[in-house]
Amino acid sequence: MIMMQVMNGNGIPLEAQHFYRQALSLSVEGKKEEALNDFRRAVTISPRFCKALNAMGNCLDELGRYDEAARKFDRVIELDPHHAEARFKREMIRNKTCFSNVPQQGR
Repeated sequence: MIMMQVMNGNGIPLEAQHFYRQALSLSVEGKKEEALNDFRRAVTISPRFCKALNAMGNCLDELGRYDEAARKFDRVIELDPHHAEARFKREMIRNKTCFSNVPQQGR
């Protein structure tokens, strides 16, 4: 049996879009780990789905998983070198992790 994937105008399969939208809803509800699972499903179906990768990076950032988040933003930038949000977020994470390793004076 041949299975055909229906895609939108950007070449993203509808199933990947479904998981992406579901993940966004879960993330807004504060269900970050569940959202990550659906973002992963979306990206597994469509590995070049920048919106899902970027949102996944945001979710990981919110969970304090900075190294993983930075890798997602790096992947977005690899796929779309002009993706301003991913560049900004990656720089914000670098700043967070850089300053978190600086000893506080007076402590």
